[in-house]
Amino acid sequence: MCVLLTFINHRRWVLAAIISSCLIGISPAYSFEPLDDFQIHGFASQGYFLTSANNTYGESSKQRGTLGLTETGINISFTPVNNIRLAAQGVYRHAGEVSEEARIDYALLDWTFINNQSLQMGLRLGRIKNPFGFYSETRDIAFTRPSITLPSIYYERSRNLVLSTDGAQFYADNAFAIGNVSFQFNFGELGDDLKELEIAILTFDAPGHLENKPSYLGKIGYESTSGATRLAFSYGNADMEYKPGQGDFFDSGDVNFKQFILSAQHRFGHITLTGEYLRQENIFENFGPFYPDVSPTTESYYLQGDYQFSSRIKGYARYDALFLDKNNRDGKKSIPNLPRSAAFAKSYMLGLQWVPSHQWQLQAEYHRVNGIASLSFADNPDLFATKQHWNIFSLQLSYRF
Repeated sequence: MCVLLTFINHRRWVLAAIISSCLIGISPAYSFEPLDDFQIHGFASQGYFLTSANNTYGESSKQRGTLGLTETGINISFTPVNNIRLAAQGVYRHAGEVSEEARIDYALLDWTFINNQSLQMGLRLGRIKNPFGFYSETRDIAFTRPSITLPSIYYERSRNLVLSTDGAQFYADNAFAIGNVSFQFNFGELGDDLKELEIAILTFDAPGHLENKPSYLGKIGYESTSGATRLAFSYGNADMEYKPGQGDFFDSGDVNFKQFILSAQHRFGHITLTGEYLRQENIFENFGPFYPDVSPTTESYYLQGDYQFSSRIKGYARYDALFLDKNNRDGKKSIPNLPRSAAFAKSYMLGLQWVPSHQWQLQAEYHRVNGIASLSFADNPDLFATKQHWNIFSLQLSYRF
């Protein structure tokens, strides 16, 4: 498995070609007889973004906007024996100037050593999706997201850090009379493409780079018997080390993130309310005299309401807030190399979703944003040229089989 991961990470164009070919050539009715337990599924989505100022997923502030968010993927699973499952997913993602890559999203062996009517317990080994909040494990699949882009607690600048773990996961699901309780615990090394996160921490592209250390994440969840109520608590502890480059201003620094997420969702007939709260303790130490030791605490939260007009049409609205330092919510404290509005991002969003069939989905959204804390440095290399108040209009067409 390690050989497979290494080969594909160094041959990303091969994976992109395979995904594209499969999405074009495989029909929903395709089967692998006589391997009845072999499953293959895929997805593809294309987003369009137009902004009144600032750039998101490419040059969205240009007159014609940008088709800067493309996501495709294909996954397979197979059960060679009753309690062993093999599964893998490859994903290609183009996100403006931030990234364009094909990667192995997960590739794992799943051993379920207890499996009865009330209790399921097992161990997964390989590259495993990280259990973080309601949406992190399936964040690349448009059909599973609450909107075209995720709320700000799923911070895009650190997305590669929390996508997956190369290591192990212990999991357990227990069905009680009042509902189902689940537990997941991941241990291993997190994602290694940390350039955007490095720039977010240091405020510019320094000569060195961040390297991961072993980290862990865990999540405990509850779902009522009816499925109307969902609750979850997630915790992650991520350690990294900054390796200085030639002529670097910084010493070998240490970075630590402690992340807590509280998640809640309840359905009232045609209305569903979802809210999540993130508190992230950030510790930056030993970078030397040009970067004194600091430990700001990030806070982010959102509340979203969905209304199901019919089985095919849904409307939704959301308020979302992100503060990079809870003690500097308005940006009045000096932020080196950054404008005041980079300390926060608050937004209102209205959206509409149409699902004409199980395979297709079309979404449209409008966002009114105050602040630029969620903006990508790659798409906006000069943050002093950005505007504090701006609007986003977005469309996304998605397909799955």
